[in-house]
Amino acid sequence: MNPIDSINPQWDSTFALMLALQKKGLVEYIEPHSLHLKDKKVFAYSSVIKVSRNKRKYFILSKSRLIDLNKFDCILFRTNPPVDTDYIQTTYLLDQVENNGTLVINSPQSLRDFNEKILGTNFIEKKLPMIIASNINIIKKFIKEHKKVVIKPLNLMAGKSISLVTHTNKDKEKIIKEITNDGNTLVMVQKFIKDIIKGDTRIIIYNGIPYEKVLVRFPPKNEFRANLAYGGKFFIRNINRQHKKLLSEIASYLKSNRIYLAGVDMIGEYVTEINITSPSGIQEIDKETNFDLSKRITNEFIKILKMHYTHE
Repeated sequence: MNPIDSINPQWDSTFALMLALQKKGLVEYIEPHSLHLKDKKVFAYSSVIKVSRNKRKYFILSKSRLIDLNKFDCILFRTNPPVDTDYIQTTYLLDQVENNGTLVINSPQSLRDFNEKILGTNFIEKKLPMIIASNINIIKKFIKEHKKVVIKPLNLMAGKSISLVTHTNKDKEKIIKEITNDGNTLVMVQKFIKDIIKGDTRIIIYNGIPYEKVLVRFPPKNEFRANLAYGGKFFIRNINRQHKKLLSEIASYLKSNRIYLAGVDMIGEYVTEINITSPSGIQEIDKETNFDLSKRITNEFIKILKMHYTHE
């Protein structure tokens, strides 16, 4: 995970999972950036960790020691984007851990193979006008055609560097050049979805199961992004029955590719993203469901673990 002393324990999803997991077994904290490969084995500095709801001291670490990661039954890989060169190279090391027999959640191969922004486009029943491009003129033409668009980097999270651009925006070329690194970096450009005023829905899927309660986020005043990091408000509601068939298909596909925890984002009828690196929203839902979601995820992780070693 990202450095534990930098998280907000009131809302961090990894923290919620740790709270639930430590009731079932021993949890360790692997120090970020300490992974390394030697003699076909992957090592890192790790400590036994105890977490709690104590606001002043929410974690206690034992003395760290260097350990072969294959001594663990499972590695939960929850490092936040950007999915950059360092991130991809980390997945190569975790491939080696998997090859040596230890379960890794989510699959490092799938984290490489699937882009979170692009993955959702495979399941859109109602097609959302969208391009992926770096060429400035191609992007300008798309904006002219669709009048109002959202431009997204392909490897970031939490609404970072996302821009809303209209065809009348005098600075649109400057914005495009900046986000595409002067036409050298691919970005996703989507037609603006007016239904954002009705909320951006996050559906948590774990081990092929869409959770029945969903997180609906709303953008604050004068902001088009509903991300909580940008001041978005939220409430919890039951899953939309009309979306169940689509979400079931997504859930089955994710599970078949060893993606055991994901967050599907929908605006209206459109799937806009499928977060597979470090899906958030668990604590927000937990607080409305007596911590039911983190318990269910934990129980499913243990089922996956048992099946993995039975199969082995």
